[in-house]
Amino acid sequence: MRKTWIAATMCALMVPGFALAQSPKGFDRPTGKPQGFELSTITSVAEIKKNGHDDQLVQLRGRFTRQISSDKYEFVDEKGGKIVAELDDDYNWSHVVKDQPMEILAEIDKNHFRDPELEVIEARNMSK
Repeated sequence: MRKTWIAATMCALMVPGFALAQSPKGFDRPTGKPQGFELSTITSVAEIKKNGHDDQLVQLRGRFTRQISSDKYEFVDEKGGKIVAELDDDYNWSHVVKDQPMEILAEIDKNHFRDPELEVIEARNMSK
């Protein structure tokens, strides 16, 4: 009887430990706000191609240099790195001017079959 009680007590104490070990990452700090949503420190196309992951938010400075298709453009960062950037045609991008310095906020679109691309969320003209 005593061995059964000890075993039951040990199991009861272990279950909460396993539950804590399986908690979602990024939500474990009690700061009053969600964690893990900070803007990445990636600031160049080379870093995106080397270390970027799908759906990661990035902020880059550079220029849109040419149109590739109806909503895809070549974006060249300040270091000369080139990447395809999508300007979704559901938004007004009339403030984006070819070869003008821009700062963009974008989400990385990455898969195994092609080079990463950017889905631009916001673009700000830096020459004004």
